[in-house]
Amino acid sequence: METPFRRVFSPKELSRGTARWAWLFSVVSTLSLCGMLLGIYLLVDLLMTRGEVLLPTDAKIAAYEHVTETLPSAAQAERIGDADNPLVGQRRFNQGLRVTAWEARQDPLSAIVRWLVRSIPALRTTNSALLTLLATNIVLALISSLSALQIKTLAFRTSQEVATRLRQSLHRQTLRLGPSDLEDGAGEVAFLMFTGDVERVREGIQTWFERVVRFPPLLTGLAILLLMTHWLLALQCLVPLLACLYLVRRERLRFEQSRRKLEDRVGDDLRLLAEGLRKTRLVRGFGMENFEHERFRIHLQRFLQKIATLKEDERLSRWMCWFVVLITVTLVLFLIATKTLRDPSEPAYLPVSAMLMFLAAIRLAYRPINDLWELPNVEQTAGLFADNLLRYQSRISEVGQAVGAKFLQPLSKLIQFESVTYRLPNKRLVLDRVDLKIPAHSMIAVLSLDPMEARALTYLLPRFIEPQSGRVLIDGEDLAFVTLESLRAESIFVGGMDPFFTGTVSENISCGDPRFTLQHVTEAAKQVHAHQFINKLAQGYETALGEHGTELDAGQTFLLGLARALVRNPALLIIEEPAERLDDDTKSLLDDTYARLAKDRTLIFLPNRLSTVRKADQVVFLHKGRVEAIGSYSKLINSVPLMRHWEYARFNEFRRDEVAE
Repeated sequence: METPFRRVFSPKELSRGTARWAWLFSVVSTLSLCGMLLGIYLLVDLLMTRGEVLLPTDAKIAAYEHVTETLPSAAQAERIGDADNPLVGQRRFNQGLRVTAWEARQDPLSAIVRWLVRSIPALRTTNSALLTLLATNIVLALISSLSALQIKTLAFRTSQEVATRLRQSLHRQTLRLGPSDLEDGAGEVAFLMFTGDVERVREGIQTWFERVVRFPPLLTGLAILLLMTHWLLALQCLVPLLACLYLVRRERLRFEQSRRKLEDRVGDDLRLLAEGLRKTRLVRGFGMENFEHERFRIHLQRFLQKIATLKEDERLSRWMCWFVVLITVTLVLFLIATKTLRDPSEPAYLPVSAMLMFLAAIRLAYRPINDLWELPNVEQTAGLFADNLLRYQSRISEVGQAVGAKFLQPLSKLIQFESVTYRLPNKRLVLDRVDLKIPAHSMIAVLSLDPMEARALTYLLPRFIEPQSGRVLIDGEDLAFVTLESLRAESIFVGGMDPFFTGTVSENISCGDPRFTLQHVTEAAKQVHAHQFINKLAQGYETALGEHGTELDAGQTFLLGLARALVRNPALLIIEEPAERLDDDTKSLLDDTYARLAKDRTLIFLPNRLSTVRKADQVVFLHKGRVEAIGSYSKLINSVPLMRHWEYARFNEFRRDEVAE
């Protein structure tokens, strides 16, 4: 079964596009690093031999010249001997890496060294060989580091491409699902996924990509280098090293599982210790102080004992890991040392320089092996966040456009709800067979003790939500069979908590629609009395709002939302007043603003001001999902007890300062 991680990032991505360049840089990095290790080996060997070789017999001299392909030079030779055997040997100086080629003639690396000596004349003398090796190692180190950095960059770029796809999909899905959220929580959930979950997935993909591309070639190169240095020793060291890694990781896993279980128990004891803090009246009232002290002492002792057990287990686990590592290191060093301390003439002899290269290669292989071992955890962790994203993206919007939907003409006669029932996704009943008629060009206030009911009724008009049964009609047209574009062009919802976008004031009103010029924007702002405060801003209609820009208060934001709706001149305007307290200037302007908006237009309010309710032509009061009463404010306040309760709960004498008269 395909995991969530593999669904957002398929392994096939490793064989296309950016990944191909990453593999190339991985090979370059591996070759550079292995070449640098070989260079260090040659450099150490050069420093140890100092370019000097002793050839005790003529046969050795001939063999040396054959191996290194050099001619005898009087300036480089010194005869040593005695009276009986005047020519027992020859000591040659300033031979560079030819000495290493001679000494390592039985090793697999000898062919590489001989090829280097034959191909690069600078390696045939000591000083020039020293300078060449130092310069080459520096260059190889730079190439290896830059290649590794390039792999990291490509891994980031690949992960960023996946994150961009996820964010685009998440953005589209939120635009589809967001309007259906009566509780306005979907936007916050989507925001957290957009900034949090996607970034966790991106980090996981980057880590996974980088390790998979970089480390297998590196381990292959190091393994080949070790086998060429001393294949038998490499195999002998491989067994204890892998066993050590397995035992250490298994012990760590055991400790983590044990620690989590013990921490859960410690948490239970801690809650028991704190239980008495909530029951002080009961303890003091019934004289239970001694009982409570004894109980607290017992639980505290148990708590401290478990903490001590956890620390002891952690200490023991750490010591066990160190013991295994120490034994393994000792065994590996012993195996290597036995080869180095042998007679140089023996086939299994390992020079000190080769030993140092051998140890360096083993050390460099540790992190790649450990990181590759952690890959399943990386994939699992990122997969949890990927699963959240995939589940969200698989949700189906409850509102869709019917095939062959018709264009809706502006409202001119009647809005009608016929036996409309709506339930939340958790099956909670919000509207229950609602029947309601709202005449056009009227001002209606929709009230309910449960704000969710009034909001659901108004959300049905622009089809942010869809009824499970029944239908909603405008001038006899079923909204389920009209185009969403024509419906939402003529039925606009202004939310009391609608924010402004990051952009200029003009862009916030026109929403970037080229049909609306600055003149249209200015006229709409004047109609809703937003022009005054806009002109007082630093740059008027070109003032930047939002992050790193100017902030508006609740009243200014609400007026901006009204201007945004009015510039589109809808036939039906649904206005949810802000729950937040408005300043006195805004309150004094709203009544005139509403009067201007009501001309040749139908207004439906979700009011939070008592004056708005009083001035409505009709008040629709919902209770338990049904229409409880319809009528003017003066009629309902005298005849409907629930209406009086609603007014008292919102506008009693303790909140008179919030009532706009």
